[in-house]
Amino acid sequence: MSTAKILLVLASVMLIAIAFSGCKSIISGTFVIVENIEFTAGSGFYFYQVDITDEEDWDEHKDDIDFIDAVGVEFYITSTEATDVTFNAYVDDYSGIGPLPASIPSTATLIIDGLTVPPGEIVITYKESLSFLTGIDRLKELVKLGRFDYYGTSTGNDGNTFVIDSGKVIITFSAS
Repeated sequence: MSTAKILLVLASVMLIAIAFSGCKSIISGTFVIVENIEFTAGSGFYFYQVDITDEEDWDEHKDDIDFIDAVGVEFYITSTEATDVTFNAYVDDYSGIGPLPASIPSTATLIIDGLTVPPGEIVITYKESLSFLTGIDRLKELVKLGRFDYYGTSTGNDGNTFVIDSGKVIITFSAS
């Protein structure tokens, strides 16, 4: 048998062995989850329980997550205030407490610190959020668990003239 044929046979045997021995361990990927959020709001206080555990990609790879690459947000905001409104956001462990808690727990981590929102219709993009989010390490820890509570506050408004029309949490993770 020629050397080329021997190498071809050996390569074929190795590929078959890899395929049958669980080649899943050498395959990795990057996944993106977009969670639409709708805030329960009351007089400048916002709350949402983020739960990505039912997302197909997260559920399939939750035990094999190597790294939470990035977490960002996107907001569509309408403010009919005459002046700027200041917006803060926090995250904490998933509580399962229901629609609207009384306050932000002392254990919550600040992730948006004093974001100034001018009057009008505003879009905060994912890219923009990556430049002002704080507490990223804690946020990534919570994302890796698949569920967390999100709290927001706004000041400089009466609670009815500053509205977060819609929002998204955008998560990118690597798994193998």
